Amino acid sequence: MKCKWSYLLLPCLLLCLILFNPTSAVAQDELSINVSAEVISSIEMITLKSMRLSGAEANNNIIEIDPTTSANAGKMVAYGTPNSEIRISYLPSRELTRMQGTESLTFNYQIAGNQQEDQVSAEIMDVENRDFSFNEDGQFFLWIGGSVNISSAVPGNYQGDFTLEIEYI
Repeated sequence: MKCKWSYLLLPCLLLCLILFNPTSAVAQDELSINVSAEVISSIEMITLKSMRLSGAEANNNIIEIDPTTSANAGKMVAYGTPNSEIRISYLPSRELTRMQGTESLTFNYQIAGNQQEDQVSAEIMDVENRDFSFNEDGQFFLWIGGSVNISSAVPGNYQGDFTLEIEYI
């Protein structure tokens, strides 16, 4: 997961422009500028439960995990600055590769999020960047589900990466 921090760089840039501008009317020995930076805390992600495909039933060779209702959905919690606005984005499709071979499956992710730890009332997220906010305790809950077509799957264990990006806005 990638987290982005915001820094207030304008005072530093102004200082550089004033110090290196030969036409500046201010004498360098009279210059006094206070420089400060605000660092917004990082966002921590914790996996509370991994998604389980093995316990889900296939319907027409498609396994579907509904992030708002399925007991097989994965669950994560993000911790950050209470009541801060955040933007969440993710890649909707990822390739899973069989660990004992080269075969692959495409998994189509679906994410639901909620300020409260309540899966049923969680809101399905669009793939587009979306703005949310941490709750008063600095938490945001996520349930991960999706679908995969197993009609051409070779038996075995499959693995792949899933990227979810949360950043302060």
